[in-house]
Amino acid sequence: MEQQRDGSCNVEKFDIKLKTKPKDGVILQLHHTVRSSNGESRRIRISTGIFDDAHEKLACADNVGNIFMLDFSDLKFWKFSSVGPCTALHFAPNKPGALVAANSKKYDVNFLDTETGQMFLTLTGHSAPVKHISFSNNKLNNLLTASHVEAILWELTNYTKYFTLNTYLGAQIQQIMFSPGGDYLVACFQNDTVQIWKHESMKSVKQIIPNDLKHMKNIAFTMNGRAMAMAGLTPTLILFSMDTWKALKSIDLMKYDISGAQQIAFVPQVFDGGANKILAILGSDCTLRLLNLESLTIIHSISPESSGIRKFVVSPTGKYFLCILKLGEVNIYNSSYVMDKAQEGDTEQNQQSMSFPCMSSYKSVAPDSTKAEVEQKMRVCMDSARLRRILMQYGEYPDKFRAVIWRSLLDTPRNKVAYSALIDKGIHPVYKDIEKQFTIHSSVTLKNLKRLLSCLAHWSPLFGVMKFLPGFVFPFVKVLQKDPLLLFECVGTVLLNHCQLWFEYAPFPPISILAMIENVLGEHDPQLLQHYCDVGVTSQTYALKILETAFSEVLTCSEWLILWDHILSNEPAFILMATVSYNVVQKNAIKKLKTYEQLENFFHMQNPIDKKTFLKKAYVLLNDTPDEIHPRRFFNSFVGLDKGDCYQQFTGYPKATICMKLANKEKQKASKTEKLTLRDLTTKTQEKEISKRLLDIPPLENKSLHSGDESDECCISKKCGHHQKRKTTNHNKGELNVKKIVRDELVESIMYPATFHLMHKEDKTQSRATKKDKTLCKHSSKRKLKKADINGDKLEKEIANLFRNGSNSDSDA
Repeated sequence: MEQQRDGSCNVEKFDIKLKTKPKDGVILQLHHTVRSSNGESRRIRISTGIFDDAHEKLACADNVGNIFMLDFSDLKFWKFSSVGPCTALHFAPNKPGALVAANSKKYDVNFLDTETGQMFLTLTGHSAPVKHISFSNNKLNNLLTASHVEAILWELTNYTKYFTLNTYLGAQIQQIMFSPGGDYLVACFQNDTVQIWKHESMKSVKQIIPNDLKHMKNIAFTMNGRAMAMAGLTPTLILFSMDTWKALKSIDLMKYDISGAQQIAFVPQVFDGGANKILAILGSDCTLRLLNLESLTIIHSISPESSGIRKFVVSPTGKYFLCILKLGEVNIYNSSYVMDKAQEGDTEQNQQSMSFPCMSSYKSVAPDSTKAEVEQKMRVCMDSARLRRILMQYGEYPDKFRAVIWRSLLDTPRNKVAYSALIDKGIHPVYKDIEKQFTIHSSVTLKNLKRLLSCLAHWSPLFGVMKFLPGFVFPFVKVLQKDPLLLFECVGTVLLNHCQLWFEYAPFPPISILAMIENVLGEHDPQLLQHYCDVGVTSQTYALKILETAFSEVLTCSEWLILWDHILSNEPAFILMATVSYNVVQKNAIKKLKTYEQLENFFHMQNPIDKKTFLKKAYVLLNDTPDEIHPRRFFNSFVGLDKGDCYQQFTGYPKATICMKLANKEKQKASKTEKLTLRDLTTKTQEKEISKRLLDIPPLENKSLHSGDESDECCISKKCGHHQKRKTTNHNKGELNVKKIVRDELVESIMYPATFHLMHKEDKTQSRATKKDKTLCKHSSKRKLKKADINGDKLEKEIANLFRNGSNSDSDA
């Protein structure tokens, strides 16, 4: 140990000793252990590290803010304290002896002296912890720093930022860096998209959206920058050419028992010309594997006995690499020692033996084994307890095997005969026009949805009257529509088990279920429940809306799949705990909503949520809820569908209520049809015919129905000019009477056509006989009729005198 003094700063340097012939390639192990005043030891975890090959140095930082410097050329190490815990480190290539450290408290980027720990420059501007630091190789003064929400390009000549990239929720940054040549800026986003910009102009030149790669986590470049590797939580690795902008190959990682990749990096080798052939892959099982991309074989695997690997870092030239373990220790490897050890043994055979425990069961099956034996081996491998352990370790099931795993968890019987009997019944009348209720663009999805709903309605009459059912089963259709039998049996099993007591008061809301949810919410978050009461929101809004859509309206597709992985892997009460968990996790946003309409809309849209916190809270509620209010008290244990030629009846609903509702529907339908066909239809037809005939009557018919000729009326009007107004009124009344007469005749002709024709014939005969006796005008004929009937009437005499005087005056004129 020696002590070095630099001004007022004292830095102690300690000797280190590297292993010359390491058995497993580890040349040095690091850990930070401190002793408290009472003598107890405490391990402080190391979180990140970075190599500087040009000066043979390594920098590591722990969780409390200490930075350790290792000098492999002088075999010395020393420690100094930074301004706080570091989230990222990088050596500055343009400033020898400078270390760039990102602070997790103020989100600053600090430049430190590697010898003294003195801070000489600070860059501010981030709103989240910086996770990525990268320098451009063609412009050494260009620095890139990035958090998960933003990336900033800095110009170190004048210490200013000249470009900022902001992201949105759902497309946050997973990784971002300069390409090895410095020509491009490449970013990997959370929405499984890789974006490439030209460094000079910062214009987008390429966007890569791989179809086979989901949940992308990491990208890596070869040393010459001509190839890029992409990997994620799905067992697929894609190699992409930066020269032709095309995919070179896609590798199925399941061949090497890698279910997903947490991190990847190329390991440069001597004399490979920068076209690196060895790719280091940190799998989801926390094992580091070295894959030869030429022979497509695993040449070596690293899995420390003490702890799994959380992160690894490869030096720029590939001389060293380190593994940060989950316990916080660091193993430093010499790459040449590791490669030499890989060549000594048959590593390919060793890798095959490192498969899942169930793989040995498959290999032990003889070629002539019966189908029953193979199925038995699969049941052992797909044991629910074993699957649940895998789920708790990785958080979700792989997309490629999700359908098979769900089938195993739900213990579906594959009753082809029983399912065919339901299919033969055809489309149920209730769901014949389901496309009018929902907008579904895919005809295939619509067909599968109709078929599923029809089978459910044929299986039980309940499912023909529940309005929420199409929205509940739709996400299952999207996931399992390639296997209709599995789709029906999965949904049927979910309705049997995870939807217990949902239909207890059908078609009314499930009061018991909503009461359970309210009790659990009141137990774990009474303030949130009080907020709901103050606004006037009940569990039908904050719970039933979520359950009736199976969480599909409030979660994204990937979040929905992960949630149902956990729901199907747990007891039936878990879905209710997930509902409460969603409310509790979102309570900060919920408490800012002050009206009923705002809260109702909140539970009909996707809201940002941390799925890990959401699931963790659901398990806490499941385990910490008191027994007296726990929903499991009221639920039966899991029951699968019966295997055989028919399915068991669904009995979890009040049959009398459903039958009564169905009977009322049929009765209303029959009465409505009878009313239209017998009475309403006849009345409407008569009215249409009458209106039509009234419009078709010519003017001459109207004249013939009057008591006098038009010429006579004109003559009288000339003689009686001072009585024009009264005559006009009488004329209008006459027209109304005519219309009434015509209407009555038309009604009679429609209702009794034969009788009407006889009466009409008699009327014509009488009109011919009396036509000669009619006077000059209609009014005079009426006056004569009245005189014959009413003798000595003064009013009639006055009218006669009035007409007589009028005639004399006209003649005199």
